[in-house]
Order: sequence, then structure tokens, then C-alpha cells
Amino acid sequence: MNWKSRFAKHILERGYNYYCMDAVENLDISEELVRADVSGTEDYEVEISLENGEITDMYCSCPYAEDGRNCKHMAAVLYEWEDARQEYEQDESALFIQAHTAEAFRKKQDAIQALVEQADISIVKSYLVSALAENEKTLLRFYSAVCGGEQEEDVRSYTRQVDRIVRSYLGRNGYIEYHRTGRFIMELGEILDNDVKRMMDNRHYRSAFQLMNHIFVLIGEVDMDDSDGGTGILADEIYDLWTKLLEQAGADEKRKMFQWFTEHLDGSVIDYLEEYIERILMEGFSEKEYMPQKLSFVEDMLDKAEKSESDWSRSYAVGKWALKYLNLLEQQKASRTDMEKFCRQHWENSSVRRYYIDLCMKAKDYDLALEALDESLVLDKEYAGLLADYADKKKEIYLLQGDQDAYVKQLWDLVLRYRPGELKVYKELKAQYAEEEWTQEREKIFQALPRYTDVNELYKEEGLYDRLLSSVLRSPALYQLERYEDVLKAEYPEQLLDKYREELEKMAFRTSNRKTYQEIAGLLRRMKKIKGGSRIVSDILADWKEKYRNRPAMMDELSSL
Repeated sequence: MNWKSRFAKHILERGYNYYCMDAVENLDISEELVRADVSGTEDYEVEISLENGEITDMYCSCPYAEDGRNCKHMAAVLYEWEDARQEYEQDESALFIQAHTAEAFRKKQDAIQALVEQADISIVKSYLVSALAENEKTLLRFYSAVCGGEQEEDVRSYTRQVDRIVRSYLGRNGYIEYHRTGRFIMELGEILDNDVKRMMDNRHYRSAFQLMNHIFVLIGEVDMDDSDGGTGILADEIYDLWTKLLEQAGADEKRKMFQWFTEHLDGSVIDYLEEYIERILMEGFSEKEYMPQKLSFVEDMLDKAEKSESDWSRSYAVGKWALKYLNLLEQQKASRTDMEKFCRQHWENSSVRRYYIDLCMKAKDYDLALEALDESLVLDKEYAGLLADYADKKKEIYLLQGDQDAYVKQLWDLVLRYRPGELKVYKELKAQYAEEEWTQEREKIFQALPRYTDVNELYKEEGLYDRLLSSVLRSPALYQLERYEDVLKAEYPEQLLDKYREELEKMAFRTSNRKTYQEIAGLLRRMKKIKGGSRIVSDILADWKEKYRNRPAMMDELSSL
């Protein structure tokens, strides 16, 4: 079916661009109808009617298609439909091939079985020796099949095989290019799925652990284009295998595993992979015998963190390891006195103080929590986000204490200082006043708010549309105009249209790319929906057809108007 002949060449090209940009959404295909939404400057609905697989009618909700013309949105949906049909046909073909391949494989196996059975045993053995000598992967699996239940496997052979895989993918510059990375990750994944899991099934836990660890360290060292996140996929799979291994291994084996993990948090594993080791140490060794070692290990890491030369790195690392230590104390059911003592030892760290505040709130020691919050407001005065969180906590505590005066005062602090212009806290404060009172109180807010505050949501909440309009017109950004157009256009159509025209003239003057022309066309359509907008849009188009007649891409985009 040659549906492309229904479209002008430039429309077809624009439809293909929309298809390539994944603008087609919610595709729904049946025998009689293809339906989808196409997103652009606006969202449009497209419907393609079918009969026996042939197109009988096409509809799009865009203005260009109103007169029965075939538009770029229809073309985009048809490209998507064609792609979906090809995928379906390929899947059907793949299933057919798979079924026949499986049958052929069974016949091949039967033929090989018959051939082996009629061969002299000495010939079979001789040939097997030669074949296994040529393929180490097959040799290792044959060795495991013969000796699997009796002894641990020689991991060195497997690690050499892994190293050979790495060398085979590295280019001359010692780098694995993007188009080769996927296959490289897949080969290592096959070793995890086949060899490591088989070792675990054979209870060769030490061999399994050594092999997966070799792969784990290696994927952090290999220089490759890992845009698709293959390293993370392998690391996740290894973490799952570690977890299963801990469930199956004996006490001695677990101790050796614990030792390996602690020894490899010394910088020998790349930093983003260290998190997997930290997690398995904290979550995987739940027996009591490991608790003292965990505490000692975390203390050592905390001590190293405190010696960091970078202020930011020190603060982050101290907070991370201090919280891990506190969580271990919780698991030991340590006394609150011990936990508070530890917090005080690391009081300069905001993460520790926040833990302490939550500890006090759980115990309903609200006065202690407030004291810590007041200290934190001073210690962290340079961090606006933390200050806002502390102010929220204080408000929460005053509400829990039933201290209405302090609660309202804290709301004022939040509205004016810590979260200026935030609608949620503004409405919470508004709810504390009677309607006639609030009219005066809100004016105090508007006068006291910092000059940089975006108050438009507050004006909208209060129905102060004249102030909202004034603010929108002052803004150099069009997004404010688009954001509040719906609530302003009924009462102030002329002012909105003037603002749109002013900003669009600037855009048209300084731009020369199709994407911006498409954006301009979308904004002109918005203008047409405002009272009096059609006339102004017509004036603009007439002016631009003369002024910018040498911009074919612009004229092309505006033609749909």
C-alpha cells in the first residue's frame, strides 16, 4: 500500500520528522481504525479508517486538516503504523523460524547421537581431546560436568577466559566503542548466568565468589562507552548473586566473603561500584557475630572521612558513615543515651543533627528537638534548602504541641523568609484567619515579601487579576503569559494580545531556525483563540510575508495558519 503518494513531499518530510522525534503517542491499532495522539506545539488527535488493510479516510484535529487536507500529523501516525506492522511481521517470522530451528536442532541432535553411538570409543575420545583443546570455554564446562560434584573448580582458567574476552573487545586505543559494548556486556553476563550459577548449584561457593568478583572489579576498570548502562546491569546481577551466595554459604565461607568486601573498600574498586559493596556489608551480614566487625569497620571509614581535605567531601562522607553507624546501633537496640552521645560527637554534621531531631520527635521530646533546630538554623545559615526544612520541622512541632501562637508565627516566617511565594504554606497561613481579617493580613505579606519572589500564584489564589496581569506583562519571559492566559484572557484580551505580539516580533526578528518557527506558529494559534486574536494574527502574517519573504522555512511553518 503506497500511502505516501497521498501527501505533498514537504508534508511527508515534516511528518517523518515528527515520527523520528517520537511525537506519536497512544497508538491504538485495530482492523478498522488506527488512532493516535501527536504532540507538538499542541496535541492533536489522528484517526485513520481502514478497510481490508487499505486507507479509506483520514482525520486530524489540527487547523491544517480542517479543509480536508492531509497533514504532517497523519503522515507521522502512518509512519508509526508502518513501523508497528513491520515489527509484528518480524515477530511472526521469528516465531516461525524459532519453531523450525528447534525442530531442526532436535533432528541434528538425534543424528549426532546416532553417529557417536556407532563410532569406536577410542575415536570419540581422541576427537573430544582435540575439540576441547581448541575451545577453552567448552573445556571448562566439560571439566565441570565430569568433576563438578567432587572438587572446587580452578578459577584461574575462568578468569583468563574473562581477560581474553576483554582483550578481544578493546581497540588499539584501549577503549571499547559504543557499538561493541553491548556485546561485551552480554558475554560477561553469559558467564554469570552459566558458569557462576552452575558453580553455586554445585556448591562451589568459593569459586563462584572469586569469579564474579573478578568480573565486578574488571567492569569498573575497563574504559568503554557505557551509554546504555551495561555496567550497572552487571553490577546489579552480581549483587543479587552475592545475596543468594550469602543465603547458601557456610559460616567459614561467609567470613571470607566479609573479609573480601571490607578489604575492597580501600579505593581498589571504582567509586560508583563501592556502593554495592557498602550495601552488601550493611544488609547482607545480619548475624550477631558480624555486628562488632561492622561497627569497627564503619568507625574506620568515619575516621577516614573526617580526614578528608575537601569540606564538601568530608561533610558528605561523615554524614553517610555516621548514619550507617547510628543504624547499626539501632539494630543492636542501643540505649538512647548512647545514640545521643554519638550524635553530639558529630554535631557539626547536618545529617547527624537531622537524625537526632527525628530521634527526639519519635520520643516526643519536642523541646529538645526545638533546641536542636534552633542550633541548626545558625550552623547551616548558608544553606537555604536546609533552613527551609528546619523551619518546616519547627512548624510541625508547634502544631503537635498545640501551641497555636508559635505555629502561626512560624507560618509567617515560612511565608516571608524560608519559603517565600510558595502557595501551599501561604494557603496554610490563610486558613488561620477569618475572611475579613485575611484581606489586611495578605497585604502585609505582599509588602514584606522579598523583591525576587514570584507572587503570581498568590495573586491567582486571591483573584487579584489586575496585579497578576501587571506582573505577567512586566515579565520578559513568555512562559508566564502562557501560564496565566486562561485566567486573564476573558477580562484582558487586548493586553494579552499586545504582549504576545511584542514578544513574537522579537522572536521573529532574531531567529532563523525551523524549531523556533514552529514555536512561533503554535503561539500564533494560541492568539487566535483569544477574543480579537484572529484579526491581529492576520495582520502579523500579512506583515511577515513581506518582511520575511526570503525565509522559506518560516513561510512553510506559517502556511498552516
